[in-house]
Amino acid sequence: MFNFDPEAFDLVIRHGRNSSLVMLRSEFPALVPGAQGSVAQLFQDISLYMLGSDSTVDHMVATFFGRLFPLAYRRLLGGGASGSEECVRGAWKDSGAFGPYPKLMMTRLSRSLLATRVFLQALNLGIEVVNTTNHLRPGRDCGRALLRLWYCPQCQALLGVPVCRGFCQAVMQGCLGGAAEVQPHWRTYVDGLGKLAGAMRGEQDVEAVVLRLPSMIKLALKHAVNARVRLAAAIP
Repeated sequence: MFNFDPEAFDLVIRHGRNSSLVMLRSEFPALVPGAQGSVAQLFQDISLYMLGSDSTVDHMVATFFGRLFPLAYRRLLGGGASGSEECVRGAWKDSGAFGPYPKLMMTRLSRSLLATRVFLQALNLGIEVVNTTNHLRPGRDCGRALLRLWYCPQCQALLGVPVCRGFCQAVMQGCLGGAAEVQPHWRTYVDGLGKLAGAMRGEQDVEAVVLRLPSMIKLALKHAVNARVRLAAAIP
């Protein structure tokens, strides 16, 4: 039986998560104790989305920055503790605290994750078909026909002996039944799968996009730090 091993995609997700934590420890060590859970949740959400979860990319990115902003506000921007957590959590959107980077992250992730999600769904569908056909067994009539086919002069390399034209093809079509009829559709499916894989380049290359997330998170946090005076005045 053939099985699909998603280890390659899992490796990309783990590397992106670990690189983000390394970046935080290096650039913003004050955030690490509280931000680890938020980073882990973001990359878990990305993984689940690729596997077909009902979440949306915009929601997972907005949730991540909503969790990150209160930490950044109090530990990086010198914000006080007077404002409620919920108030501060939602303030990053209206204040533009992280600049264009949350929107940029949403756009890039949406394109690449959707392409990967469709590819994985199509691949898993094909695997189900392959695994199903592995369990097919020829019926009694098919077995008898195959036995007769074995004694076909052409199978015995007796090419000079006249044979029933089309006998081999007729036997195989009878044994395969619907599977023979599926062949043109299967070839179309394989071609489509190849096109999907070929399209996963540039902005739809999930590996390139996920591995750039640490840099985008870093730029978003630096944008907030540079705007600390404006943010402190805008948030009560």
